[in-house]
Amino acid sequence: MAHKLLIVDDSKGCSDMYKMRFEYADWEVKIAASAEKAIEMLNKEYLPDAILLDIMLPKMQGDELLGIVKNNPKTKDIKVVVLTALNFVSGQEQTITDKADDYILKIDIMPDELVKRVTGLLGQTRC
Repeated sequence: MAHKLLIVDDSKGCSDMYKMRFEYADWEVKIAASAEKAIEMLNKEYLPDAILLDIMLPKMQGDELLGIVKNNPKTKDIKVVVLTALNFVSGQEQTITDKADDYILKIDIMPDELVKRVTGLLGQTRC
C-alpha cells in the first residue's frame, strides 16, 4: 500500500515538483495551496501519513496549521515536515521545531533526498 502525502504550499512550482518526485516513489499525493484547504481536506477524512508544510502561506500561516494538526487527536500522529525557505528570528524556529517531526530549509535538500527523509520518518527504507 502506498504512503499518503499532503503537500501544503502556495507555490505551484514547488508543489508540482515534490508531487512528481513522491509519486515516482509510489506515494499517493494531494496538494493544498492554503492552510484552510488543508484543514478542509483533513476534515473530509483524507488522513495522510505525512504532511510537507510550508510556513509562508496566504491568510493562515503554516505554524498555525502545525498547531492545529498536532493538537487534534485525529491528526496528531501524522508526521509533519516543515519545508520552508524562511529563515526564522530567534525563538520562532524553536516553537516550530518543537511541534514538527522534521524541519528542512528548501535550499538545503534535493527532491530525492527529501523523499528518503520523509520515508525514513515513517520507519520505511524504500524509495
